[in-house]
Amino acid sequence: MRTMTELVTAFLAFAPFSLKLLLGDILFGRLYERKPHFVARACLFFALHVAASILLYAGLQGVRFWVISNTLYYFLVFALSAILLKVLYNENISRLLSCAVGGYMMEHISTQVFVVLFYRWQETMFEGEVTWQEYGLYLALQMAIYLGILWMTDILLIRNATDVKQTPALAMRMQVLSIVTLFVVLILSSARDQYAAESLHLMRITRLFSLFCCAFLLYIRYAILEKSQMEAERAQTARIMAMERKQYEQSRENIELINIKCHDMRHKIDIWESRNNVEDREELADIRKMIDIYDRKVQTGNEVLDTLLTERSLFCEKNGIRLSCMADGAKMGFLQTGDICALFGNAIENAIEAVNKLPDPEERNISLQVKVAKGMLVISVENSYEGELTMENGLPKSIKGDDANHGFGMKSIRQVAEKYGGSISVRADELFHLTVLIPVPE
Repeated sequence: MRTMTELVTAFLAFAPFSLKLLLGDILFGRLYERKPHFVARACLFFALHVAASILLYAGLQGVRFWVISNTLYYFLVFALSAILLKVLYNENISRLLSCAVGGYMMEHISTQVFVVLFYRWQETMFEGEVTWQEYGLYLALQMAIYLGILWMTDILLIRNATDVKQTPALAMRMQVLSIVTLFVVLILSSARDQYAAESLHLMRITRLFSLFCCAFLLYIRYAILEKSQMEAERAQTARIMAMERKQYEQSRENIELINIKCHDMRHKIDIWESRNNVEDREELADIRKMIDIYDRKVQTGNEVLDTLLTERSLFCEKNGIRLSCMADGAKMGFLQTGDICALFGNAIENAIEAVNKLPDPEERNISLQVKVAKGMLVISVENSYEGELTMENGLPKSIKGDDANHGFGMKSIRQVAEKYGGSISVRADELFHLTVLIPVPE
């Protein structure tokens, strides 16, 4: 019976720590790929971690120096949690290590908050006999504080975070930063605990300092990841704009070549018709109609926009899409060629992609308007669409299921608008509406 009591006591002493680590790891791993039967695997993680924590603590009791044994103990249980995360997620060890650091920091922060607020109560829990009711209240309050901190961290940092694909160099910097900070916190915390009885005020100050270090580390980690995400998006947007510019140059050459060929063909048709061969006239009329389709050049007053619209109109003609355009391109002379390609190329391409999915050809309509009103260049694109749109940061989220490689078209449009001090707005009702406003230089 005594052995059973000791096992229960040991479990109750170590289980809260393991449970808090597990919950923190799950929070920081919310974007990771989970393995099947996740709940059962989480229970296995908890059981193994509690058992290993008890064995490690018993094994380190023979170490003479408290600072060394305590630091080593918490580092080993941290490393164990990182390894056991392989039970939960299909991720590499670098990402699991990052997740484990976040989980440990959350546990450490909550512990510092609890001890600073209830230090006297914690001392009595370990110095004298306590009832099960008292111990249950003690654990409940600990978990309540921990869950509250988890909730605030989720709102302030994690909820709006994206799954950044880290470069090897960035991942290495993140791991070095995390491990070094973790070691410093563990060593200082162990030294503090050894001399905590000498000064209550100094103990509280050092705990607050430890809390600040962990919170600051979490903030720095997410600031670095956010910056990395922004840099990756800018690089991807720049690549898209370069591709649009290259496509424009190729389209311009192709259209010029087609116009030359069509011009030559028209002369030949005129010669054939002058021969007054009645039998060939109907066939020649069909050929002329085909040539007119390819020789139909859109004229807006801006050469770049003319080329883009001419090329896109050929695709629309082939796929039964009605592309109507009322554009005063002469007002766009202040926009650079690459920016015009990125702005209109992406806007029209997105509209074509949306209407091309509609089963009814009568609904495949795209409208483009470009005008100047009250000193603003107003670019409006409207098109039909089907399904529901999910908005994220004011832009429609990509429905292709790969956010890392899609969705940059709209970001590219916004980047061009903001480059000239403008803005974009998106609205969806019966139609999808994209409006770009750019100040016109005086």
